[in-house]
Amino acid sequence: MSDGWISLHRKITEHWLWIDKPFDKRSAWIDMLLMANHDDNKFLLGNELVEIEKGSFITSELKLMERWGWSKAKVRGFLTLLQNDSMIVKKTDHKKTVITIGKYNEYQNIQTTEELQKDHKKTAKRPQKDTNNNIDINNYIYKAINDYSNNNYLKQTLKDFIDMRIKIKSPMTDKAFDMLLKELNKLASTDELKIQILEQSIINNWKSVYAIKPQNNNSKSNQSTNKQSSLSELLEMIEGGAFDEQERDF
Repeated sequence: MSDGWISLHRKITEHWLWIDKPFDKRSAWIDMLLMANHDDNKFLLGNELVEIEKGSFITSELKLMERWGWSKAKVRGFLTLLQNDSMIVKKTDHKKTVITIGKYNEYQNIQTTEELQKDHKKTAKRPQKDTNNNIDINNYIYKAINDYSNNNYLKQTLKDFIDMRIKIKSPMTDKAFDMLLKELNKLASTDELKIQILEQSIINNWKSVYAIKPQNNNSKSNQSTNKQSSLSELLEMIEGGAFDEQERDF
């Protein structure tokens, strides 16, 4: 039973079985395989052009803690365990952590992957029959993410934000996501700052995004002030029933 392989689509991370936390080691390892780039790529991180090889991905301990429901010590220990067994190579600097999956090319057949992608495109052209329109909404949002930025790290962080909204039982609609991107553009002019803003909301399970402010003795007061943005007020109006069902998008 150890011969051969199965195809596993990244959409499995949206399934209700996947969101159960904390992850075990097996789930965390599969999650890393799903995060790895299937091809060589490059993108801007701040003012730096970063090249990411096939089988690698950019992350941070903070992001893995959130994804897996683990402590920092457990994440570090697990990554060290994988390195010692030559399952990954980890390179870290002051901006990012790059993880490369060992033997990725050996187990990811290029021809087979391309065939699967062609089949998926054919399937995507068929009419969607999902009664609650979740498929249509996801297709819209993920297309919007790809159109929004060429920065893979930013795109992945946006997906993590969407996943967080699903986990707190407040999934985003297409209109709500458009409003989120507009607010993000108002708050930040660089990809690096946008990533920090999104990660702040992910860690705190916030439904929207807020400006990053220096931490000081009045941090609680600052946090309260941040939550008084126009987008937050709109969210409260929607959740309070100020609009009819068709306009209740958050």
